[in-house]
Amino acid sequence: MSEQPQKQEKPQKPVVKSADSPAADDASGEKKLSNKELKELKKKQKAEKRAAEKQAKGIPNQAEEKAAQNKQKKEQKQQNAANAVQSKKQVKKPVKKVAIFSHLEPKEQRNEQAQTQQISQVHPAILSLTLKLSSYAIVGSIPRCKAMLKAFQRVIAEYQTPANTTLTRHLTSHLGYQIDYLKTARPLSVSMGNAIRWLKQEISMISIDTFDANAKAELVESIDTFTREKIDLSDRVIIQSASGHISNGSTVLTFGNSNVLRELFLYAHKEQNKRFTVIIVDSRPLFEGKKLAEALSSKGLKVQYVLINALTSVFQDVDTVFLGAHAMLSNGFLYSRVGTALIAMKAKRANIPVLVCCESIKFSDRVLLDSVTLNELGDCSDLVDWNQNTHVKTPGVALRKFIETHEETKDTPVTNGNQKQKNGNGKPQQDVGKDELPLANWKDSPSLNILNIMYDLTPPEYIQKIITEVGALPPSSVPVILREYKAT
Repeated sequence: MSEQPQKQEKPQKPVVKSADSPAADDASGEKKLSNKELKELKKKQKAEKRAAEKQAKGIPNQAEEKAAQNKQKKEQKQQNAANAVQSKKQVKKPVKKVAIFSHLEPKEQRNEQAQTQQISQVHPAILSLTLKLSSYAIVGSIPRCKAMLKAFQRVIAEYQTPANTTLTRHLTSHLGYQIDYLKTARPLSVSMGNAIRWLKQEISMISIDTFDANAKAELVESIDTFTREKIDLSDRVIIQSASGHISNGSTVLTFGNSNVLRELFLYAHKEQNKRFTVIIVDSRPLFEGKKLAEALSSKGLKVQYVLINALTSVFQDVDTVFLGAHAMLSNGFLYSRVGTALIAMKAKRANIPVLVCCESIKFSDRVLLDSVTLNELGDCSDLVDWNQNTHVKTPGVALRKFIETHEETKDTPVTNGNQKQKNGNGKPQQDVGKDELPLANWKDSPSLNILNIMYDLTPPEYIQKIITEVGALPPSSVPVILREYKAT
């Protein structure tokens, strides 16, 4: 057999790589560039070429100018933010407190707490109610309680149970966020606290097997029933019972504004056709008695309106004193708007009966001996603002004359334009602006503190009778009413 000649392999031609190629591997072992990197490199080279051509023609580089402008704006923004923070730190001053009431939260502290709350979890109805409470658009224990329950109805109706949980467990915590935000406006009243405890108990009694829609409908209906039975019907019973203490030709005295007392006076005047005089005693800074005086006088009742500093001059003709209540405590003390204790003590000294109209929802288990342990601090600036135009819509003749004389005195020009008016010591007096308040800069004085407490405590010996929906009882029977309220 002849051997077949073996095929000789053709020698491979060496691949010549250009030294200028960006993908070529040099002797130092550089890695090949990917397609993406090649595109970026070409893009960069084109941008540099265009920039060089523009620079040769004398055209400015817009990209560099834009980057410089953005950098300058950013630096200016940072500087402005730093200046704002620094000025805020300088303007902010520590809250001045009276030592004996230092344990109570002032309004400034509640505002700081509101800023730390997560507003995204707060319902719009609660946000609106908080604004009304903080601005005193809604005043009074019962109106605040009814407004809160109405807001809770909207919260419950629009509530959606998250996944992997139940309504009975999650709704209580969801309402907790709403309640915490409400507290930033004003501390909860006793009636609001009792209503919240009742609502949480109703939520806990809902069966787990109940559909969410049915459970929410039941809760909304239960709130309506609670409001009707514990507030509306209770007020009717109290009004019918208390109207027997008003006779024809008598003079009754009250303090501030109370819803149940307003309905009582209107009921005795319209339904029972009794003719009597109502003396309304009022005080700063809320002037709640003005609303009561306007409501009664518009219905034909004879009304006298006085401030609390003129209390002595009107007591000689008073037959009965009717007082409203913020809360009745377990030891028989009346917790009400500041000034109530003064009126009750004055009536006791003049042998005038003092009757308190109070719903059982306002009864509390607390035991207090003074108004220092538990109270509410209002805004101190409300006491500083002495401008009559803020509170008096139609001032009387004497008040108008005083204001005009006061303004003429301030507007009187000085005889010498180059000299200031001098006081008794021969020193020039500084000009005072027309709108400047006497205590406008009271926070700058280290030795001056202003206290605006909202409530005081009236001892039971100054109260003859408490009229409730369960009957008229002495203050010593408050624990009995509390036991009956808890049983229901």
